Amino acid sequence: MIDLLDAAAPLARFAVDLRGATRSAPDLASHGDDDRDAARQVWAARIIDEYRSVAVFAELLHLLTDLEAPFAALCAVQHLIGDELRHTSWCASVAGWLGGHGDLGIDLADIGLPPRGDQPKARRAFDIVGRELVVAEEESIAMFAAYRDATVEPALRAVLVDLLRDEVRHAATGRALFQLFTRGPLATTVSERDRAELAATMATDRADLRARYRATARGGAGRALGASIEAVDLR
Repeated sequence: MIDLLDAAAPLARFAVDLRGATRSAPDLASHGDDDRDAARQVWAARIIDEYRSVAVFAELLHLLTDLEAPFAALCAVQHLIGDELRHTSWCASVAGWLGGHGDLGIDLADIGLPPRGDQPKARRAFDIVGRELVVAEEESIAMFAAYRDATVEPALRAVLVDLLRDEVRHAATGRALFQLFTRGPLATTVSERDRAELAATMATDRADLRARYRATARGGAGRALGASIEAVDLR
């Protein structure tokens, strides 16, 4: 598990610049032990989800750099990586408010996508944009909105508000990056077969994600702390 919250000078200033203002720890004593522990585990799991996006988007930036993608596209992906690093830190902070995550054995090593093997760089980048940004980021919007609306504790709701804001921007960024491969300067790097195959995979991914989100929306402890929703909460 990497150190998410502390850093020695001169590196500390970069973490401070990225995270922004420090969030004050709320008093969560009014919430029961079961609720706090359930929420602690959910927010700790979000550390893994957000850090996986760091690894995936870092690979995407490398691929787009090799493909000589437009400067603005590289800047956009670099911004996404920073957002996901910040999200990782936010989730670690919330887990700390709820009791910490040191006993949960969070492993962030080798958390990215499986090796691409002989898959061409352009197809790999196209797949990441389509599956991880256009589909996954778009589908996460409904989930974060549901958790935000269900959360009563103001400090934790504020974190979900900020996460949702960024997810909306990421989804829009994904659509713009996708166009690079459909009618933009990278369109010649992938074939019509590539585009057809990815479209089918994206449709399957979207259906699978929605089914998974519905299956996990079963209620339970920690609702007020951003840890559980019910199927009726999903829009």
